Amino acid sequence: ENYHSYYFGNVGGAMVKTSDGNFALAYHAANSSGIAYSTLLKIDINLDTIWKKNYSTDNLWTMSMNCRQTSDNGFILVGSVKPEEGAFWDFLLLKTDSFGNQQWYNTYGTNLSEHGETVVETPDGGYLLGGFRYDPAVYHSLDALVIKTDNLGNEEWTKAFGNPNVDDDMAHVALADDGNYLVATVYGEWEVSPDTRTGRICLVKLNNEGTVIWQKKIGPKMYHCNLRNIRETISGDMIVSGFYYPDTISEFVINGLLYKFTKEGDSIWFRNYYYSTQQYDQNLLYDVYPCQDKGYIAAGFAWPDIPGTNEKLWIIKVDSMGCDTAGCATGTWISELSPSGGSQGEDLWVYPNPAHEYVIFQLINFFPITMVSRSQILITNSYGQPIAQIPVTGNKTIFDCSHLPSGIYFYQFQTTQRTYSGKFLITR
Repeated sequence: ENYHSYYFGNVGGAMVKTSDGNFALAYHAANSSGIAYSTLLKIDINLDTIWKKNYSTDNLWTMSMNCRQTSDNGFILVGSVKPEEGAFWDFLLLKTDSFGNQQWYNTYGTNLSEHGETVVETPDGGYLLGGFRYDPAVYHSLDALVIKTDNLGNEEWTKAFGNPNVDDDMAHVALADDGNYLVATVYGEWEVSPDTRTGRICLVKLNNEGTVIWQKKIGPKMYHCNLRNIRETISGDMIVSGFYYPDTISEFVINGLLYKFTKEGDSIWFRNYYYSTQQYDQNLLYDVYPCQDKGYIAAGFAWPDIPGTNEKLWIIKVDSMGCDTAGCATGTWISELSPSGGSQGEDLWVYPNPAHEYVIFQLINFFPITMVSRSQILITNSYGQPIAQIPVTGNKTIFDCSHLPSGIYFYQFQTTQRTYSGKFLITR
């Protein structure tokens, strides 16, 4: 269309596969008069348009960032509205039928600026919205925001998460297997500058009333860490995509990230990726999608810091362990993203992790055999029940786990100088 500017959301998942094998895409556009409206486009596998619907509200700007197909084969769109120039933003939730015809919309706001980014339909027929809010007049006031509504979009409760004194990140929402809710965000740790901070990946589990069941901050502090989407994997675990600086002080190369975890918040693996490697280059992953081979496709863009150079579409294919090159998973650890099993130095390697047929416990740094002889490794399940006691006779011990079902298992290994403990994952 003439005199229009088109915008997609700044998160992954704006395009979804529909129940009839086609695709729906949410975006928004601004016309030549400066008025923005939301759009839902349905296309077939050949990218031919089936239908396109525009939605405007009683606001100057109506923006859609994401969409999902609902259980009645309609669609739910989440985004933001701006009533007039100079006004603050409010959350938007808009419901359509299966042909894209608008059925209703609701907005949610306060005296702060609120932006809707993700949405899921809940088991009770309502909706869970994720996004963020902030005070435009105050540095480091951004918090993750979650809103729960009924099936008509009436607000039931609103919860904010994060450090009240440091910018956090938007909330990405998903469903747990037990009918509760999962939230992935970043918890701000400390200010680097007025518009940047370090943070840690933060996972939250909520019940249907919005009460926190558990909250876990995962891994080390990362500079300018941001998450862009959350998806369920074929195995039933969760994976998030995003990007971060690889240290806490310099602006060197922004790396893309993928982080896989269980629905109980236990780390499985963390990987970082890059295409451009010079100072100030950006490698941003906005979305990740599970493949039938149990690997993943991730997409974003790579932007070299070279004058006159445009960003490039960036797509990577990784295996089930997040490896884009063969063998990267050797010695992978599950505990808190640490390559050494969680603040235990580099003395003990436990691999492969996840395991299928066997797990290797290997002491390194030339441990003398006298330190480990007559020791045993105790293996327990997630209920604390003993599964096996493995005698240790050298620096490398192999545990046959082929008879055990999938799940998380814990080990305890004591030498004459210290005790090691941790966990590993078995998958089938």
